[in-house]
Amino acid sequence: MTVNSRVVIIGAGVAGIRAAKDLPRRIRKPDWDIVLIDQNNYHQYLYRIHEVCNMEYDQKDITVPIARLIDGEKVEFKKAVVTNVDTKRKVVVTETGEEPYDILIVTLGSHPAYFNIPGIRDNSLTLGSFSEAQIVRERIHALLEKSEKRGKAPEIIVGGAGFTGIELTGELTDSLLIWYKEHRIPTPETIVTVVEAMPTILPGWKEELTAEGRKILEGRGVRFYFSDPVVKVGENTLELKSGEVLKPDLFIWTGGVAGDPVCGTDFEIRSRRITIDEYCRARGYEDIFVAGDMACTTNSEGIPQPPTAHIAMVQGDIIARNVAAMINGGEMTKYEFMRAGEIVTLGRTNAIGDLFGLHFSGALAKLMKKFIHLWYVNSIGGLGLLKDS
Repeated sequence: MTVNSRVVIIGAGVAGIRAAKDLPRRIRKPDWDIVLIDQNNYHQYLYRIHEVCNMEYDQKDITVPIARLIDGEKVEFKKAVVTNVDTKRKVVVTETGEEPYDILIVTLGSHPAYFNIPGIRDNSLTLGSFSEAQIVRERIHALLEKSEKRGKAPEIIVGGAGFTGIELTGELTDSLLIWYKEHRIPTPETIVTVVEAMPTILPGWKEELTAEGRKILEGRGVRFYFSDPVVKVGENTLELKSGEVLKPDLFIWTGGVAGDPVCGTDFEIRSRRITIDEYCRARGYEDIFVAGDMACTTNSEGIPQPPTAHIAMVQGDIIARNVAAMINGGEMTKYEFMRAGEIVTLGRTNAIGDLFGLHFSGALAKLMKKFIHLWYVNSIGGLGLLKDS
């Protein structure tokens, strides 16, 4: 029996799903199989994960079954946890067995970066996945039950004022006020505390945007500690570099990400992610492509850029074209970083950001964020999925 060649995609995030949907229509040779592997049977809208902490949270707004997104006849989906990539034997090792590949696409996403801070891993929650967001939500509700009995609001601290930390903080300032009333808890002067090692929120953003976002959040009861990194975390204690010790009831760490560690030491790493060449291949490999949070994406000056959903989308599309070019024969497409801009939500009704040089804020920015989401949903699931969003 003839064994077909295989394209294996590990990770069903933004880049992985887009590659899995695009490859079947691009590969013209019938002796190639496409396999998609992920530990979950659903795709996560990770850019909306903070909404799990929203009063109006609905799971269908955060996840969608993979079966709704891929053509099962053209792409085989396998639910499995990837534990290693053996580049010498060209196999993906999972908890349920090994998957050989001829071409590999690595889109596993990221894990929290803890920067060797003592105690942080054991004494904080993170917001890197749907399941983690559910844990944060459950912990908050458990704290509210205790707070109702003692008549005092819980001390909630967010570590990191980057994109995820700020969106989470904005969501909490909305929901906590409502939950306090429901539980008859007096509203504190500080709703959420944010600690950040840099001197501003949203490092790398335009100053006028960061100033606007900070003013909005401070008006909602957010207290910021800037230029004061976390140096030690204990059970209900948080020590800052300045020597100040905070006492959170809940500490949520959003201070940085690193590529998934399962790829071992076979790859060149920079900024905790796999370096890629101009075609989105892992540097030094002709048969392995990397995209999204796993890839160390650099700008025209060679400076690593923070991972975003937009980068993952573009890289997933380019990788599909380049894999097809390898198989069919043809010229490969180069990836060039372009900052399209970002919109960060500040709760259910407000947002700030810029897109292609245009400044957005308030309800208009929130509307643009919703439009971008609907565009993405349509791009991966068509009108059928769009109607459910």
